[in-house]
Amino acid sequence: MQYDLKRLGRDLADLVGKENAFTDRPTAMAYAKDTMPWDVEAHHVPYAVVRPADSREVSAVLRYANQRAIPVHTHGSGTSLVGLGRPKTNAIVLDTGRMQKLEIFPERGYFEVEAGMHIGKLRKALAPHKALLPIFPGSEPVATIGGSVAVNTSAHAVDASLCKPGDYVLGLEVVLASGEILNTGTESTRKPAGIEATKFLVGSEGLLCVITKIRMRLIPLPRMANIVAYFSSTEEILDTVMAMYREGIPTPLFFEYLDEKSAPVGFSAVGLDPPQGAVAMMSMHSATAAGCEARAQVFLDFLKRQKPLEAEIVADAARWGKIWSSRAEAGNYVYRLGSTFGSEITPRVDRLKEAFAEARQIILNLDSVKGNEFYSFGHIGAPTIHAYAFIPSKEIPNAVKKAVTLEVREKTEALNIKYGGCGGEWGLTAQRAGFLGKKYGPAYTAFLTGLKKTFDPNNILNRGNLEGWL
Repeated sequence: MQYDLKRLGRDLADLVGKENAFTDRPTAMAYAKDTMPWDVEAHHVPYAVVRPADSREVSAVLRYANQRAIPVHTHGSGTSLVGLGRPKTNAIVLDTGRMQKLEIFPERGYFEVEAGMHIGKLRKALAPHKALLPIFPGSEPVATIGGSVAVNTSAHAVDASLCKPGDYVLGLEVVLASGEILNTGTESTRKPAGIEATKFLVGSEGLLCVITKIRMRLIPLPRMANIVAYFSSTEEILDTVMAMYREGIPTPLFFEYLDEKSAPVGFSAVGLDPPQGAVAMMSMHSATAAGCEARAQVFLDFLKRQKPLEAEIVADAARWGKIWSSRAEAGNYVYRLGSTFGSEITPRVDRLKEAFAEARQIILNLDSVKGNEFYSFGHIGAPTIHAYAFIPSKEIPNAVKKAVTLEVREKTEALNIKYGGCGGEWGLTAQRAGFLGKKYGPAYTAFLTGLKKTFDPNNILNRGNLEGWL
């Protein structure tokens, strides 16, 4: 359907202010693009972009759009790795970036923050209160708290150690597709029992509402102790993760790894001598320095029973900073110097090694491209396998990029079904929606579709994400 963009722009300007409503082509193109490796197509380009100041302006925009059946695409920072950030149809893009109000109530045990605040900025604001924000995306400087709660993602091994962010959310302010504003949850630090809306609005990926404000518990900041271990092969790290769960060893807050190809790249980038094999990095946490030291020693003793080439507690902060940043630098290499196509596989722990071996064979034997390389690094302690197809060139036709992405997604999602897993951090709609039906069956898909229709009868919110693909 075509709309009079000039009139649309005027109407939206009346709702959010002229300086916060855009219908120009350059702005529209900027919001059409996200982290997906192929170019935008005509149906990705929004009609308009609005930047509301608060829930009342969000409500006004949604009432306007819902009455006219105009799709609305919610935009936090566009860092999603499964296509959630890109509009699937021409729409009004609702950018939450102006919504950054923060109030911290230590005497109440919680803080309240608007959806547009960046994770990195929020973490710094919580630091004087010695509070831990249990969300650690690789895109922390730009990722928003609203997007993180909407996907209910913590990244790293944090949810295996601390639980998901949603477990600390006490309540939400949200706006429904109709424009109605809801407040959910409690101002107590004890969450409600029974049926309560917060539980299913957290993690709803923008399909049911627009999250505008989050009330979240203040979590005391723990002490940390850091460990590095060097192994001859990635398989030995996988054995270690499996043994950790089998023996009931306390899970580290962070348990990262670099495979044999990634480790020398990452270490060289930060000025460290390249290791001979694969590297595991772990951070233990406790309320006290003594407790943290004891937990680290227990974990180090466990590691040494796995017979690594070397394992140690790293007390020097500067040296640990280099070791830890080597993981990010390895990622920067593959993202910057070529075309990278990723996956997220979260297998049953006792089948981790099988799943990894099969993922590697899938990546090295793709039908849509030949000669690609295999890299793997990330949050193995969760456990999560990120198997990357790396092509050392950016000069790849758009159709090939899309074909490779589709093949990697479909074949690695099949591994999630085979090995009992499901997405742990990237969300489950857009490119992954088809997986849900295959894993859980038609009744599950019908349930989600019915839930969406109840909240959003005209299907204006993030249209296309639940339908799947781009």
